Amino acid sequence: MKKLRYKKNESVHFILVHDAALNNRSYNSFSNGLNHKPTLLLHKPLKRLEKRIPQSKLYAYNNKSESVHLLTQNSNGYAVFMGINYGGTKDSDIKEIRAQFIDVDLNKISERFNTLEEVWQKIKTLRANPSEKFQSLTIKKNKQGEYLFSAYRPERQIQKLKKKFLYKHRRQIRNAMIVETNNGYHIYWIITGGAIKKFVPIQKALVRKFNSDPAVTNLARVMRIPGFFHMKNPKRPFMVRVIRWGRKKPFSQEELINGLSLKLLL
Repeated sequence: MKKLRYKKNESVHFILVHDAALNNRSYNSFSNGLNHKPTLLLHKPLKRLEKRIPQSKLYAYNNKSESVHLLTQNSNGYAVFMGINYGGTKDSDIKEIRAQFIDVDLNKISERFNTLEEVWQKIKTLRANPSEKFQSLTIKKNKQGEYLFSAYRPERQIQKLKKKFLYKHRRQIRNAMIVETNNGYHIYWIITGGAIKKFVPIQKALVRKFNSDPAVTNLARVMRIPGFFHMKNPKRPFMVRVIRWGRKKPFSQEELINGLSLKLLL
């Protein structure tokens, strides 16, 4: 939270989602809900929160004002997420860009296509590659008419792909903050003085650059917090952790665009 430049008088927004439910539906932001398990939206001023992490009790936004303990809920299978940009829980609430970031999920290949023909061409290309093995394929159509394609890899491939990704992109991410997750990495470029209107175009350019999760583009996006377990497989919990803090000086959006040679589609 200090790395993201949250101030002591600002509220930090958290959300808990049952990890098992994420196997069936993707989780985009604060506004989405899940049918299988309850989603708990939480908040507390940072000044009080910092003193007691990880024992702090947070309170859900509901009529009962239910008290929730993060470690207990994490052990019960709930993933712990946090809003990155500052302002609120909706895209329209965001007042300040704190970071540009990507979710590199090596467990799957995710891409967006305009037509089904493009999707089937992608599937044909993947099947022709002998080095790729997949457990399942999914195709979904979003409200914008785009086709969201996902191909899921077996677990044995992921560790090799993690090392390969870090080596391949070592120059582009050498000054970024890197968080390791069960299936890949969350990579952050901390931003100062960022323009809200440039956030989404930069996010989409980063997705194209690193072939990361195409859903991670909205302003109110939530991301997993280091220090809590990834619990999609309760028998093999994985501790989400920071493996590199990145440079101390924040980036400007222009520096990021120029440094990574990003092509923005405005």
